Parts: sequence; structure tokens; C-alpha cells
Amino acid sequence: MTPEESVVVTAPSVDEAVILGLTRLVATRDEVEIEVLDEGSRGFLGIGARDARVRLTRRRPVVEPVTSHPAPEIAAAVSVPKPVVVAAPAPEPEMAVAAPVVVPPAVEAPVAPPLPAKSEPRLAPAHLQEKKPPRPRAERQEGTLDRAQIEKTATDVAEHLFAGLNIQYSISWEQEDRPSLWIALRGKDADILVGPKAQTLDSVQYLFRTLLHRLTEGDYNVVLDADGYRKRRQRSLEALARKMADQAVQSGRTVRMKPMPAHERRVIHMILRKDKRVKTESVGKGYDRAITIMPEKKVD
Repeated sequence: MTPEESVVVTAPSVDEAVILGLTRLVATRDEVEIEVLDEGSRGFLGIGARDARVRLTRRRPVVEPVTSHPAPEIAAAVSVPKPVVVAAPAPEPEMAVAAPVVVPPAVEAPVAPPLPAKSEPRLAPAHLQEKKPPRPRAERQEGTLDRAQIEKTATDVAEHLFAGLNIQYSISWEQEDRPSLWIALRGKDADILVGPKAQTLDSVQYLFRTLLHRLTEGDYNVVLDADGYRKRRQRSLEALARKMADQAVQSGRTVRMKPMPAHERRVIHMILRKDKRVKTESVGKGYDRAITIMPEKKVD
């Protein structure tokens, strides 16, 4: 897949738009040109507010044309000696005289300067380049995780992805129904990565998970947390799941929750898995996919 060369991003602020653009281009600030199309406005009391628009364009490397002819200095420095004339031996009687044989000396051709290597936009360090296509999850084997290698690769991805941001991070494992690698971000710029309704954080998490699964083997989940948002959201989802389960049992009807991303639906499923009164199911497609909570029928 060829990386994008230029993107136009809209966000509540110029800084958030720049971060989103860098994420989509998989680049750092030094590798792009940033053009602010619209700085946006907060309006007056929320009236007339508009988002900022920023264009990010990947810098193209300057490659100087190279000629195959030797440089003038090299050509002038190489002097070609005159050919040496070797006379033929005296002819035998009654034999024709052979013409002189001219044997030019061997002249070493001037060596042209080596061609400069074509530079390309840096997408990732050499050790983060794609090794091989990821295998489907069904083919990955549980219990064979090289956690040390996964943590090292996650550290390399984080250092490249968050270059230029004032962010510190810690990596840990949480054992749920499926091993989960938590990358907790903190620092001055951590709250910027959350964005409205955590859309920015979800996008960066998807990119981080995709890179990590492409570079490592194993069946595990990746959770990116910024400024403790995921932990707070998880506690809120657990309370919401129990409340909706009680509502389904009391009414005797199926309750449909609001659409939410896959990692949040997973929290709901895990919490209500231990509740024998109800069962859960995800319905819908794409961004409209949501959880339904159905009360179990009582057996007389």
C-alpha cells in the first residue's frame, strides 16, 4: 500500500489537526510541510464555531541529476599517451615487406563518480520495516507469545510514532480472556491524543495495533491509553453494562445499547458474561454495530 503524499485534516484545533495528519502519513513534523488553511474559531458562546483545517504534504527529497560523462577535472587529469610504433622484423629474401604494426597502449578509462543513492521518505526505522504479511488470527497460536520481543517492538513503534511530542509511556500486560498489551501515555501532550469522543485516540490505537501485529506474531490485544482515559471509560462501561442488564431483566425485553467501537463492546461482553440472567450479542455493521442485552428465559 503506497503511503499518502498529502492530506487535509479537520479538527477542533490546529494542533489536533497536525497530530491527525502526522498519524495518517506515518511521519514526523520534520518530514512534512504544514499549511494552515483555516485556524478555526471558537465563536461566541459556541455560536459560529468552526473547526481548523490543515494541509500536510510529505517533503520530497531533492535528487540532483547525474551525468554519465566524467567530470572535466577528471578528463583533464587523464592524459592519453601516444601510440607506440613497433617496426616489423626485416623480411626474409623473396618475401614481401609487412606494414608497420601499431600497438596502442592500454589506457584505463576514467571512472565516473558513483551515482548517489535515491532517497525516499522515511516511514520507519529499518528494524520496523515490514517483515512479512500478518497471519489470520485463526492461524495464530495462543500460549506462544514472545512477550519480551513484543514489548521491544512496541517501544520502537512508540518512539517513532510519538516523535516530537512531549509524551512518556509505559508498557504492561493485562491477562483477560485474551492477553492485552497496554501502552499508557502520559505527559503534556497526552490529553491532545484523546480528542473529541476519543476519536483521535481510537485512530492512533488502530494504527499502533496494525503496525505491531504486522511486525510480531501471536494472538493478543493492544490497548492505547492516554492520560488515564481508557481506565476511566472502562469503569464507566462496567457500571453501564450492569445497569442495562438490570433493565433488561426487569422489563423482560431485549435492550439495545448505543453503537460503540469494538474494544468498548468487548468490555460489555466480558462484564455480562458472568451474569447468568442475560446474554449479549453484537448486531449491525461498521460504526452502527451495537450490543443487545437479552434476558434469559426462565425454565420452570
